[in-house]
Amino acid sequence: MENIVVSSFRNLQDATLGLNKLKDLDQLNDITIYNMVMIRKTAEGKFEFLYQQGPDTRDIPAEGALAGTLIGAIGGPIGMAVGMLTGVMVGSADEDDREEMSREFLDNLNKQLEIGSVAIVLDVEEEDEFMINSYLSPFNGVIERRATADQFDKYDQEQWTELEEELAAEEGRLKEAAEKDKAAIEARIARLKIKREERSRKIKERNARTKELLQNKIKALDEKWKTSDQQLKIRVAAQREKLREKLEK
Repeated sequence: MENIVVSSFRNLQDATLGLNKLKDLDQLNDITIYNMVMIRKTAEGKFEFLYQQGPDTRDIPAEGALAGTLIGAIGGPIGMAVGMLTGVMVGSADEDDREEMSREFLDNLNKQLEIGSVAIVLDVEEEDEFMINSYLSPFNGVIERRATADQFDKYDQEQWTELEEELAAEEGRLKEAAEKDKAAIEARIARLKIKREERSRKIKERNARTKELLQNKIKALDEKWKTSDQQLKIRVAAQREKLREKLEK
């Protein structure tokens, strides 16, 4: 399952040890890291990048740049997660989406992020939680995760269904309404239809972004496949095929 996994650490030493363990797991193909960043809180509302890896983070400048000025450079769900974690708005979703998608997510980690603490944010494929949790537990990492698969699709579907139900209800009222009430109901229906068109546009744009992100992940696995031994190549190829299936959908 593809997850966003965020681990917070009290200091850079523990975080660095944890980062190295995650790299080992990725190298062994026990997990597949698509994108990863490590950031440190330097002041209230200010962060710096310490490490970045993956196609969605390749345009981030050199280490040490302030995260607050660079959140928009990170694509996909990892950009969303870093934006939520740092409180910096990102351009991948509108304000209502950000509020909805961040609800109850990263709350515990935000409480843990004191000045000087470090967080590692992963967009990762993992069979279960055991590998990452067990490898990071010696370094006192506080871990939160959220499935990335279908999160936006689920949100879009819920919003779409809500709009359709509201629109159907208003159209039902219109049929039974007195003449003096019809104008107000028709106005509400018109507003709902505009809102539905806007939601449809956002879904199409998000689908286009998702397609690009999947293509980037497939390219990353292609590179990983080239440097793997024969046994690992089989596992990488299987993971790559899963991504291709998602892309077809």
